[in-house]
Amino acid sequence: MTFICEYCDNTFVSKRSLTNHIRNAKYCLSIREKNDIKSNYVCECGKSYLWSSCLSRHKKTCIPQVKSGESPIYENEQFLQFIEKMFEMATNRPTTSNTTINNTINLQPITYQYIETEGNKHLTEQIVMEGRQPEVALKVFDGHIQIADKARKKIRYKDEEGNVSTNSRKLVQEFYRAIQTKNKELSDVSYEKIRDTVNEFIAQGRVGDDDFTKLLTSGTELQDRLIAIKNLTDGIIDDSSAKLLEETIKVITS
Repeated sequence: MTFICEYCDNTFVSKRSLTNHIRNAKYCLSIREKNDIKSNYVCECGKSYLWSSCLSRHKKTCIPQVKSGESPIYENEQFLQFIEKMFEMATNRPTTSNTTINNTINLQPITYQYIETEGNKHLTEQIVMEGRQPEVALKVFDGHIQIADKARKKIRYKDEEGNVSTNSRKLVQEFYRAIQTKNKELSDVSYEKIRDTVNEFIAQGRVGDDDFTKLLTSGTELQDRLIAIKNLTDGIIDDSSAKLLEETIKVITS
């Protein structure tokens, strides 16, 4: 919403700014005081303006006053047009609250068994190796959650008892608790492969290769994710588990 000075046609983002402008702006004061200038643009309702643009803007929302002998206000053509416009705006306004309620009612409860079944079905060695577990969470929860506030990463869902919840942290913890066992099994397989390859590099004297450094980094990241998942499911929020939690919530609300 903007506030417009009726004297100089400047616009402001708040009424306070407009008031301050009218009281203190020298150029605006000079316009009002110079030669006692009278407004040349007058509306049927009696209000007058210095500028035609101000009068045009005013007329868009003006409700003319009924003069003696004129038709009642409800028969005034301009007033009827105004009412029609207001009615159109009201009827076209999105019914967010009703839509939200209906969508929430239609959500299916998210049970631990469902998370475990779907999560483990989509979890693969490659996904674990690349740290893409949040993508699995998105597949599991797709169609079972409602984005309440995308900018603030807020969601709605039905818990196991069918109650509507907004506790995204609890839902993400449940997800990692459900896949934790299989995730560790796949991590162990990947870690064994990394260790075997590292030993081959060492035997070949290639410890200075870039690929050797990448292998060590992959192994470290694999272990760090295991620790982050364990801490998150245990309710321990440190730097690594907080980062994993934030990343997963971001993915499922994207």
